[in-house]
Amino acid sequence: MASSSSSLDFHGGSPVVAVAGHGVASPIPDLSFAPVRCGAAFARFDRALAADGHTVLLCGPAGSGKTVVLVDWVTRLRRKRGPRVVWSTVTGQLAEGGDLLGTLTRMLDPTPDLGSDGLLRTPVDRAADLIAVLAQHEPTVLVIDDAHLLTDPLQLAGLEFLLTHLPAQFTVLIAGRFDPPLRWHTLDLAGRLTRVGATELALSSDRVAQLLAQHGCRLDDAELAVVQNLTRGWAALVRIAAIYLSANGSDRDTALTALARPSHAVADFLVAELLDSLPAPTLDFLLATAVPAQFCLPLAEELAGEDAARIIDELLRANFPLHTVAHAGELWHTYHPLLRAYLLAEAVHTRPERLPAGHRRVAEWFTAAAMPAPALEHVLAEPGAPGLAAFLRDWGPRMVLDGTGHTLLAAVEHVPELAEDTFVRLLRAAVAVEEGDIAAAEVYLEAAHVGAAGLSRLVPADWVGALDQAVSAGVAVLVGDSASTRWPLPTLTGQHDLDCYAALQCGAAEVFGGDAETGATALRHAIVHAEEAGLGRVAVRARTASAMAAGVAGRVGELRTLAAQAIDCAQRFELAGSTEAALARLIAADGAYRQGMEADRPLPSLPGTTAHESMVPAPLRQAAIVLGLLSFAEATDRAAAATTMSKQVHRLLDESPMLLGLGAQVIDVLWLLLRLQARTDAQQLVDHAARTLGPAPELAVAEAGLAVYTHRPAAAVTLLEPLLTGVVRLGPAAVVTAWLLVAVAADRLDRPRKVDDAIEQALAHADEEQLIRPFLDVPGAAELLDRLGGRFGRFDAFVDRIRAHRGAAVGAPQLTDTELVVLRQLPSGMTAISIAGDLGISVNTVKTHLRGIYQKLGVNARAEAIAQARGLGLL
Repeated sequence: MASSSSSLDFHGGSPVVAVAGHGVASPIPDLSFAPVRCGAAFARFDRALAADGHTVLLCGPAGSGKTVVLVDWVTRLRRKRGPRVVWSTVTGQLAEGGDLLGTLTRMLDPTPDLGSDGLLRTPVDRAADLIAVLAQHEPTVLVIDDAHLLTDPLQLAGLEFLLTHLPAQFTVLIAGRFDPPLRWHTLDLAGRLTRVGATELALSSDRVAQLLAQHGCRLDDAELAVVQNLTRGWAALVRIAAIYLSANGSDRDTALTALARPSHAVADFLVAELLDSLPAPTLDFLLATAVPAQFCLPLAEELAGEDAARIIDELLRANFPLHTVAHAGELWHTYHPLLRAYLLAEAVHTRPERLPAGHRRVAEWFTAAAMPAPALEHVLAEPGAPGLAAFLRDWGPRMVLDGTGHTLLAAVEHVPELAEDTFVRLLRAAVAVEEGDIAAAEVYLEAAHVGAAGLSRLVPADWVGALDQAVSAGVAVLVGDSASTRWPLPTLTGQHDLDCYAALQCGAAEVFGGDAETGATALRHAIVHAEEAGLGRVAVRARTASAMAAGVAGRVGELRTLAAQAIDCAQRFELAGSTEAALARLIAADGAYRQGMEADRPLPSLPGTTAHESMVPAPLRQAAIVLGLLSFAEATDRAAAATTMSKQVHRLLDESPMLLGLGAQVIDVLWLLLRLQARTDAQQLVDHAARTLGPAPELAVAEAGLAVYTHRPAAAVTLLEPLLTGVVRLGPAAVVTAWLLVAVAADRLDRPRKVDDAIEQALAHADEEQLIRPFLDVPGAAELLDRLGGRFGRFDAFVDRIRAHRGAAVGAPQLTDTELVVLRQLPSGMTAISIAGDLGISVNTVKTHLRGIYQKLGVNARAEAIAQARGLGLL
């Protein structure tokens, strides 16, 4: 690394140069500009100052602003009349053969003549003498700048002894490009060391804006983000950018683009401060490993040889601008963007013949590691992209599965002989399916069928057939029409990613089409391959679809287990915040809701549902209704929430009438509308469903529910009895609901034996899957259980659970039709006389209705009645 007797740091308007002459104490450097205050570092310094005998180690690459932040902080201390400040800058002369401890002694306490007895004293002895003298001194801050130049073992030993035995009233701040070789861990373990690094020194966006403003550059948010991304807050590079932008302010876009090359000023700084003194093997390593955007040790060894581990370690120890993150059990390194840009430009200039082979090796390494997305950049970087066709064939399905297919297809767009291939067109349709873009998926699928269907220059015909079947199944699921045909798995192709994609899409289509068992079998195939191949998104989606298959079959307990596995899978693949994980959590919450249990909060949000409803995939629109049901109890305006869900079901009935579970959702929303006494809306919903779905069993249950609510118990029994003979196939929840409606209807018809039989049947069908929700939803069912007392035998414990959850079903008090009409007149401000005249009844009748309304709502005045009714959804 380059060294000199001066420290050049950029943290504001101009460079700071602090020179120590011949080992004598240097004054605190003067700043010729207003520094941009570093609050993060100041806070760390202040905490160290408040502690006893504390040391701060401030390390960062050249130009990161170490000296400036120290000058700014000690200047603030002096203004506040804080402790004494002593500043020393290490020079080359002092580092190579000077007397560090002697210099510090003269600076800290020039009066005593330590060591004048003529005895030979080591730096450790000098440190011990100095500590003894300083123990009685006033509070002091000692700054040692450019400490990375210290290499002499004896001087370092003396400094280490001083820091280890530092008096309580002393604080030492040591700054350097990298850690001087001391045993820092001893101070760390003693709680007497604070580290401040490049992360704390890096300029945040607001501080970058301040520095740019000092040069007359005022950027908008987008331009500021470009500068921040290019410089990563490295103070010297921000200053260079400010100077460049200030000089080229007339064409800001061009100037910002040119900065990324990088400019001569950036290149000169990087060479002088980082690269000029590096040994040739290290420079070769940098040029080789700058080819990929990120690299790990195995990739570095592939590109630069077996010394890669040693060189990486040396670079990290020297605080070289190398960012490191852990991912999937491996450490990945990235160079600073401008540094990498310079290294790539240097490689083009000095070794152009090596670059194509370098890109090919990187691409081969990433594909061998099953990481096609980063490999693609290097496939395209090789002149003419000769490997693109093979890459499409081998990795196209994988990139669709891991959500990066759009990147691949963008690369193919300008290669006509590939872009027009049937296989590529099907890949485009598959990407649109993955993104939920119904219109694009249908267009691309139709385009793939134009001409000689099934022919491709890239892949065999069976690959095209499998992908066509998978994409067609995916489109059918998106539009809610997978029940119109069967979706058997195509013949296995041997391309495992393609076979996995077909299993996922065809399995999901079978599930949504109502064949849960066949669909679950296909989905298990997708799960196995996805887990083995590390395809987290696919694994989560397939597990979630398997949970839905269990729900279709009425196995709510299994649904909850499988949904929990999908959530765990999302955690394992670091997808907890993804859409896939949100859907798994929603399925799990819906299972809990069916069993009368409280779902985990907060409920997941559903990305993409804010778009125009016709553009949202049918399953996602259906999921939005489920979310509305789960959050209904917390809605501030329950009437509006119920109306929204009702409209959503109406639209699905019009646009996706074959959607699995739509009839069940009609029943779910019906109960909410009836709970709010919105009888007209409920009737319209049931009528619409009957017209659209025809004589579906769930619709007979919904019509029976409406009949019970409107006091037509005989009609309800007539509707339901044919469904309960076992000939008609009903899901478990619908069966329980039907028996409960029969029980409530029989009770109103005064047929007690029928009531007992129906309740027993309902409990028997509900007990196995712990289906509590129907007992909470069916009007009058919970009250009927209470009246029947404890005559349930083996179902007593289950009934106790139902009663424990009754609070979830508490709705609005039942008002008469006339009371509802009067209630809905109250917000108008009309008097009782006006309401009577408007309704054509006497004022005494209105007052009687008002007393009934107040009593049922538990209020004493009109304003309270309005507020309570709105909270309950009656207004």
